[in-house]
Amino acid sequence: MNKLPAIFIVLILFSVFILNSCEGENCPPNAMAYAKFTMVNQNGTAVAPTVPTSIIGQMTADVTVYDTLDNGQIVERIVEDSIISDTLVNKESNMSTFKVPLSYSDQTTFIISYNGEQQDYITIKHNNIPYFMSVDCGAMMFHEATEVTHSNGIDSIVIINPNIDNYEKENFRIYFTVSDTQ
Repeated sequence: MNKLPAIFIVLILFSVFILNSCEGENCPPNAMAYAKFTMVNQNGTAVAPTVPTSIIGQMTADVTVYDTLDNGQIVERIVEDSIISDTLVNKESNMSTFKVPLSYSDQTTFIISYNGEQQDYITIKHNNIPYFMSVDCGAMMFHEATEVTHSNGIDSIVIINPNIDNYEKENFRIYFTVSDTQ
């Protein structure tokens, strides 16, 4: 009679350990692929804007719009090639690196806004590579950068590693000309 509670406790502990060992997979903690940019001067030394800097992501997509007419009827229409914007980094100072996601279309544009006064545009053309982890972990989207263009104050952008996945590594290096007095 005294052994019955002990056997019951052993069975419960045994079943808890067995059930825990059958649980899901080791999913990666970061399931998003981020492009990592480093800002450097003409000598390759990291530089950081001292003014508050924002990064705005833009993509072009067809958007469904619902209009309400005067008679109360709702009409659906598609607005083609709409520009969708989202602030990804908001007013950061002294950042020499930043990470941003790419869109699922084949082109992503970023606007770097320096204190709202000057803006640089970066456009990345990329191939999207769907990657299925497992049923428990789901799918991820990796990217392969094929081309990068820029405007305004940026001297050049170099693709360091075109494979953009969930490993944190430098993908792009942005070169600026900085005078010796700055």
